[in-house]
Amino acid sequence: MTPLDTLRALVELQEIDLRIRELEKDRQQIPARLDEIAAILGEKREALKTDQNLLDDAELARRVAESDLKAEKEKIKKWEARLGEIRNNRDYQALSREIESARKANLGIEDEILRKMQEIEDLKGSIAEKEEELAGIEGQLLGEKAELEEQLRSLNERIEQENAVRQQAVEKVDQRWYRQYQTIKDRRDGLAVVAVRDEHCQGCHMGIPPQLYNIVLKGQEIKSCPFCQRIFYYPPALEQPSSASEQAG
Repeated sequence: MTPLDTLRALVELQEIDLRIRELEKDRQQIPARLDEIAAILGEKREALKTDQNLLDDAELARRVAESDLKAEKEKIKKWEARLGEIRNNRDYQALSREIESARKANLGIEDEILRKMQEIEDLKGSIAEKEEELAGIEGQLLGEKAELEEQLRSLNERIEQENAVRQQAVEKVDQRWYRQYQTIKDRRDGLAVVAVRDEHCQGCHMGIPPQLYNIVLKGQEIKSCPFCQRIFYYPPALEQPSSASEQAG
């Protein structure tokens, strides 16, 4: 394989890797947004569930209070019936005090029932608002979630296809140059092969010696940037024939 053939193969490989990198960037953003959607929906649902639990507790407390009030009133009725049977003044006064105390206690229970009824009404209003809000958010976010999942599926498919193409491109590169390419790519943010233009490296944008620039323009040797070590290529040189078979074609 001539140096020009190697450069073509390396440039092709670089273009594939850059496409894969962009696809990977897009793919990496999706799980974070899916987690965010799940968190938003989870928070709204939990808030609704909390109000529903509070409503259940309030309704239970109201029923218990109503049951207690009913029992206390029945007890007062029995005591009142006994008053007519009591002939001892002291016992009569004692039972009368018990009845009065029970009636006052019942007023407290009635107040508690009223408070619970108001709490129940407030909670029902809050639940209705939260249900309406959740329905709107679910419609929006679940639609977005479905789109993101479809994007993720498409990106996974495209990345798989690009990796298959990459494998074919790797087979065109001599292993020595492939190892060097991988080393530079890992050290230089995924960019191992760069063009030269106007005596400047398009990777680090440093000026290069004119003699080196002229060698790169010919495309007959593989040279690297003396500053960032990226492999150089000159785009027009890649269009030149590099073998007798190409010249004959």
